[in-house]
Amino acid sequence: MVRKAQDFKTPVHNNWCPGCVLPGSLIHTNPDVKPIEAITEGDRVLGWDGRYHRVTEVFSHRHHGLMYKIRAKCLGEIALTPEHPVLIAKRSHPKRHNEHFELMWERADQIKKGDYLAYPIPLEVVPVTALPLPGKKSQDRRSTPLPESVLLTPDFLRLAGYYLAEGWIDHRSAEKGHVEASICFAFHKKEREFVEDIGVLVAKLFGLSASVIEKPSRNTIELYVHSSRLARAFKEWFGDGAANKKIPHELMLLPLEHQRELLKGLWRGDGWIHATQARACYKTISKTLREQLKLLLLRQGIVPSVYTEPARPGHREAYTIFVTGARDVERLRGVLGLARCTLPKGKSPSTVLGQNFVMVPVAKIETFAYDGLVWNLEVEDVHSYVSECATLHNCGDFGILNAVQMALAELDLEPHRVAVFSGIGCSGKTPHYINTYGVHTLHGRVLPYATGAKLANPDLTVIAVGGDGDGLGIGAGHFVNAGRRNVDITYILHNNGVYGLTKGQASPTLKLGVQTKSLPQPNINQGVNPLFLALAAGYTFIARSYAYDIKHLVSIIKQAIAHNGSAFIDVLQPCPTYNDINTREWYGGEDRKDPQTGRPIPRVYKLEEQGYDPLIKPGMSDADITEKLNSFIEKALEWGDRIPIGVLLKNETVPSYEERIVQRIPFYREAPPAQQTIADTQGRPTIDLTRFLEELRVT
Repeated sequence: MVRKAQDFKTPVHNNWCPGCVLPGSLIHTNPDVKPIEAITEGDRVLGWDGRYHRVTEVFSHRHHGLMYKIRAKCLGEIALTPEHPVLIAKRSHPKRHNEHFELMWERADQIKKGDYLAYPIPLEVVPVTALPLPGKKSQDRRSTPLPESVLLTPDFLRLAGYYLAEGWIDHRSAEKGHVEASICFAFHKKEREFVEDIGVLVAKLFGLSASVIEKPSRNTIELYVHSSRLARAFKEWFGDGAANKKIPHELMLLPLEHQRELLKGLWRGDGWIHATQARACYKTISKTLREQLKLLLLRQGIVPSVYTEPARPGHREAYTIFVTGARDVERLRGVLGLARCTLPKGKSPSTVLGQNFVMVPVAKIETFAYDGLVWNLEVEDVHSYVSECATLHNCGDFGILNAVQMALAELDLEPHRVAVFSGIGCSGKTPHYINTYGVHTLHGRVLPYATGAKLANPDLTVIAVGGDGDGLGIGAGHFVNAGRRNVDITYILHNNGVYGLTKGQASPTLKLGVQTKSLPQPNINQGVNPLFLALAAGYTFIARSYAYDIKHLVSIIKQAIAHNGSAFIDVLQPCPTYNDINTREWYGGEDRKDPQTGRPIPRVYKLEEQGYDPLIKPGMSDADITEKLNSFIEKALEWGDRIPIGVLLKNETVPSYEERIVQRIPFYREAPPAQQTIADTQGRPTIDLTRFLEELRVT
């Protein structure tokens, strides 16, 4: 049986997990915009970096409690669980914009009115040159021949904008003397110039003529392009019916200058711009098109305001995009090719536009009770996704949990042959969410419990998880003794440098002199190096991974489980709530960028990609082993500009504790404690303790 990560999830999924939003929340994907519950594994979503990344997991759980509804100044609203991290900058002055914006991941329940939501401006550019046309149907013998593809020229993009705003597919053309479907456009009689422009474009691009029908009673002009094949293409590319209109992803990724003609056609159809005032507007009943148009405008340096008009008798729910203020309207006029004019300055913009983000103030925060499903995604590389108004992030604990579930699935282990143990802290509830045997133990005592379970039943795959405080503070003695025994268990340390469950005190791994935002003064204690401590204790498999690189962490966990002996994994885990020093941005090198490309230079790098060999195997000379240990020490000391992750040491020369027990007690192999019969079918004891008690008798 091939298992999936879902097989290792329990019904009581983590109610504490950040990143959970209501069903129906729109998420920006490539190619369009989807409710979060409609997203599937493999879809690509917009991340905090303005680029699209693959979804690796989609999951939901039941949430009972408060939800926070955060409304942005102009981009809409999002409802999420209290612990959900949102990318923001704190407002430093109540009445004026910040001069500097320090981005941070903040819990929803810690965000204040006036704080800035950091909304990414899409950066990904793919200069696609053409769209393929669907093939001609066999029964279609009358259509005018068309090219196999259409070039994405300014003319075609403007035509696409016209269709998105005012076009539809007419399948009833046969009633009007035609045997094929038509692409139709409708404009007000005062917009004759646009009708004429479409006729010229259709002839130029496809060699087709258009029929024009004036309807004086409606004050409209309709234009028909008769081609079933082209109609099928437009329906496939752009949708049919006003509520279903969408921009194909190839057009969403075009260079800025190419998208201007698309915007020009859109605005001519369903938009207006005031001749003398700083106001412009676009209306649609397609929620997808609204969100896509918002991104197109942001890419042009224009920040729109998005409003929803509720449905009323005879009218569907509609969406209005306003562009106001001299800054944004002047840019829009330039994009649309309109003459510049002097606009009243008016109020200062409510938003701050940067190179990679628009900073949008929080207008209102509300709470409400909720009992129902909430949804979350796991996203490759950036572990974030973008909703209508906010950039949302996952928590490191959640990433580690996913990695454990995925590793167990990829190893195709039977759930009843796995046991997961935890201590206390943010990682303490891990066994509750993994569909295996599990025990939530005492503070610092996870390793004795795990050791006992493994020795009692050697057939179990035993995994212990715990925080750096739990494992290297009160549990340090047990950490050392578990290593020197070399029992065949895997210990995963969640290392974030703070006691996250008790408001961010310094943990044993926080370095001397470091002051996180939760500490009143710099850390007064020396920090422990978990890798060195593991080596000194005798762990025979020592590795490090990173909570936001799930694929790498899954690989490390699989190797640790396969290793015969004590395996220790130090997982670097940014805490978005309390540790503002070792953040995801810091690990990712956001504070230092390549001067040539402008891209971050990550601190974290993979040892396996550098040709590093961690293996100590039987038959090696003392000199070779010393060389391996020296390499380990060098990598374990490396911290700062470069931080290695991967397997640092794999020692196959030390027998496991179970192997040593078998040498001393041979029958342990055939009959470990868990397999021994201690009662008959009626529950009566079958063990005679008389001789044992006699040995203990004091005479």
